[in-house]
Amino acid sequence: MIFDTPEARAVASRLPVSKRQHIIKFLRVPYHTYNRGLAMIARLHRPVDGGLPNLGVVGGLLGESGAGKTVISEAYAELYTAREGEMGMEYPVLYVSASLGMSRQRLGNKFQRATASPHRILSREDPIDWSVDRVLKCRTELLILDDAQFMFFNHRSSHVAAEMYGFVKDVIDTRMVSVLLVGEPDVDKFVYDIPSFERRGYRSEFLDPLSATPAGLKLFADLLKSIDRRLPFALPSRLDEYVTDFHKHSAGQIGRVMNLVEEAGYLALNDRSACILVEHLREAVRTRIRPGDDFDYFGYKATLQ
Repeated sequence: MIFDTPEARAVASRLPVSKRQHIIKFLRVPYHTYNRGLAMIARLHRPVDGGLPNLGVVGGLLGESGAGKTVISEAYAELYTAREGEMGMEYPVLYVSASLGMSRQRLGNKFQRATASPHRILSREDPIDWSVDRVLKCRTELLILDDAQFMFFNHRSSHVAAEMYGFVKDVIDTRMVSVLLVGEPDVDKFVYDIPSFERRGYRSEFLDPLSATPAGLKLFADLLKSIDRRLPFALPSRLDEYVTDFHKHSAGQIGRVMNLVEEAGYLALNDRSACILVEHLREAVRTRIRPGDDFDYFGYKATLQ
């Protein structure tokens, strides 16, 4: 939703506060990096407009924490919503996030929760055995594995890493599903060290933070304007007036920007404010300043006097 006229903003400001909170929490903001990430997933999944899914290949969407990978992946999955099929619910694009301490059994349990359907009957109950079978029964074309570094790195034992590699390979070897590994840059090195993955048409997109160059700051300002047009307030919050503060705090990473805007938005809702004010930004950033960072974000130091 975009609220870029006085009339649209007036309507948004009169929505129930719970609805306005939901809008702020789940903002989807197209911008340079976001669009590039979505385009990469689309090329991996369905490279020809109106054509068939590209099955049995593997790709990577990579970047540092806060680059927007999760939001982009979730947004793409939302384009292909679950549908009722002959054997139960079908998930053309299935999104699952890995976690620290992941094992093949825990991953199987995540698949079970993500694809829960009262109409589906599984031939086996052991998650280790049926996780691949589950993906096939759900008629999944693209499996998105977020935080993939937890599957292969982060001090995992060689046994667990081998289990995770075996699962991904089992899925790809069906030649009925493609896999997108979403995670930190080291995932690229892991894949290129495995010929069986590289041979499956592996390609990756690295999402850089928006830089502090003039061109980067211009894109960053456009991003802040785009966020502002989607905030459910009666008046614009003019976030782009604080380009330097937002960029310094976030290092150009969209995740950190959105965390700050979300907190400031909630403060504005509680104050029944017509928009996000600078004092809301000051309070939101106050508890998010890294040790040793003495930058005066949004002029908050004046409030300490």
